Amino acid sequence: MLNRNNIDTVYIKFMSALHVRYDNLSMAAALEQTIYLMEKQNSKANLFFVNIDCIYKALHDEEYCTILNTADLLLPDGIGVKMITMIYGGRMRENCNGSEFSPLLMSIAAKKNYKLFFLGGREGVAEKAAKQVLMNIQGIQITGTHSGYFDNDQKVIKKINDSGADILLVAMGVPLQEKWIYHNRKDLNPKLCIGVGALFDFLSGRIRRAPKILRTLHLEWCWRLAIEPKRLWKRYLIDDMKFMGSVFIQKYIKKP
Repeated sequence: MLNRNNIDTVYIKFMSALHVRYDNLSMAAALEQTIYLMEKQNSKANLFFVNIDCIYKALHDEEYCTILNTADLLLPDGIGVKMITMIYGGRMRENCNGSEFSPLLMSIAAKKNYKLFFLGGREGVAEKAAKQVLMNIQGIQITGTHSGYFDNDQKVIKKINDSGADILLVAMGVPLQEKWIYHNRKDLNPKLCIGVGALFDFLSGRIRRAPKILRTLHLEWCWRLAIEPKRLWKRYLIDDMKFMGSVFIQKYIKKP
């Protein structure tokens, strides 16, 4: 597990105020740490991502909060986490969101002969995502896929284990994907389990990702809101905005 004794004091204050910690790493360091976890003998690791919506949910869901805080690696995702870190006097080193991180990890996995399994998404989406990845990353081994809709965990777990996968990517949305991994981890054989959110939708082309300029400017949330307004308007315009306001008030206005 990552040695968190070297994290700076401002970062510790951020963790303590919001009851959720994250590993403040650059993308390169995060990938290096992930490979370290993969290569540890007799160990299983969980890797999750945390954005502002995840923190909001974690503050209202004790089990989810515990799951995030016990992850072997928890990486920061998005402008919201960056802004809160700044409010508490820190600096988020890099946006390590899953949509950018996962393809980089897959390229490394191809070179190291790690096998992957895609679990989640609508019927056929994980399979289509796998086909796209197989075309784009030379030597990648994806040994199985399954949609996120099933009523028998043990059958799906057997399929994953029988595939010989070293890395399991689970796309069920938060907090369902993290809870599913956590509750089934003892039965899952892959060395690494990762919660990847909407990754398969992006890889399969079911949902188009924001242009690079918007991602660079941390405005991908605007793009996603425009594409899926009915599903995302409350999250982005009500919950996240209200939460950011409460963080600002707690830090700068409310007296101790």
